[in-house]
Amino acid sequence: MYSVSFTGHRPEKLPYFSEDDPMCIDLKQRLKTQIEMLINEGADSFFSGMARGVDLWCAEIIIELKCKFPELKLTAVIPCKTQTNNWDDQSIIRYNNILEHCDKKIYISDNYNKSCMLKRDRAIVELCDVLIAVFDGAKGGTEYTVKYAEKKRKKVIIIPPM
Repeated sequence: MYSVSFTGHRPEKLPYFSEDDPMCIDLKQRLKTQIEMLINEGADSFFSGMARGVDLWCAEIIIELKCKFPELKLTAVIPCKTQTNNWDDQSIIRYNNILEHCDKKIYISDNYNKSCMLKRDRAIVELCDVLIAVFDGAKGGTEYTVKYAEKKRKKVIIIPPM
């Protein structure tokens, strides 16, 4: 048995207009296919950094797959308890619904600070054996997380956004 973490771009950094875009639907299907492949190879523990976009989509995929694979465990690795303070209402509802289905919650910090996001990124790498990254090569948090995982000699699976 082994563990998998997720990282990827926020929705506004992806080349889609909405989640209804055929390219986004295709990405989610590719993520689900990859995750199921890893489950069939022994993955049973999953870690989401709970950011809007890829992190939440992957958490929702795990929640859906728990019906088929009830042994799966999902942990939310949350940068700070105030993470959703500037989010829109729909995103907050979605986030809270996912939290209700998590087996465990890890909070990095009580309140937002300069380092809590990077500490969350390092934590999801340190907790996993495999990192799934929706990554297009752009600078930012996803790039940092991928490079940190490579430095820690974790297996990294890159899934292009398109």
